[in-house]
Amino acid sequence: MIWIFGGGFLVGSGQGANFLNNYLYDGLEIATRGRVIVVTFNYRVGPLGFLSTGDANAPGNQGLWDQHMAISWVKRNIAAFGGDPNKITIFGESAGAASVSLQTLSPYNKGLIKRAISQSGVATCSWAIQRNPLYWAQQLAAKVGCQRNDSAAMMHCLKITDPEAITLAIPLKLINLENPLIFNLVWAPVIDGNFIPDEPKKLYRNAAGIDYIAGVNNMDGHLFAGLDVPSINKAGKTYPYGAGVILFTELE
Repeated sequence: MIWIFGGGFLVGSGQGANFLNNYLYDGLEIATRGRVIVVTFNYRVGPLGFLSTGDANAPGNQGLWDQHMAISWVKRNIAAFGGDPNKITIFGESAGAASVSLQTLSPYNKGLIKRAISQSGVATCSWAIQRNPLYWAQQLAAKVGCQRNDSAAMMHCLKITDPEAITLAIPLKLINLENPLIFNLVWAPVIDGNFIPDEPKKLYRNAAGIDYIAGVNNMDGHLFAGLDVPSINKAGKTYPYGAGVILFTELE
């Protein structure tokens, strides 16, 4: 079972957050109870993983390619760890769930995946595909002092710019938003004509041989809803499960 972490295509890791030396994504529980081999990995996120100009200068989807390479590696090598390369299941949550869905639709994964599980996200979600990648690439270029009228020159400049400056150039705004927070996830996969060759809804034939489960985790959208509709957090003060969202909002 290969885990693809979530984090809005902006943050996250294969281990997840560390709480008192207990990592959020600890595969031991699943491996022990399910008698399976659990594989986690990291992939590029933010502009390093999903910046695109919408053309050959920066086609985008670097993060999805990273995921694909990890899946391919498991296919080639898992037998050495006692696994069955013909029984690979990929699973993920939120942006990881949408990534799982997109991986099943990509022609590059033909024959690699047996089963897939998406927890709170699929390829057809409005936030799973960035429809105007050039605009955000230009916004980032302006922030770090690169010209933005020509995509080739812009990308040349960005490639020699400090990666930390690029990563921090466009922070995720959490309060006083004009639109719901979910639409502010600017770094996301794109339809590049290659890894994602067409609209996701037109690619489901590629997943015809894959067993697939899609569902929603309990309270998974509360963070977004709480920031967009503050009254939700006020009501949540009555309930223990609202505490984390309330704290997050008050810290902001």
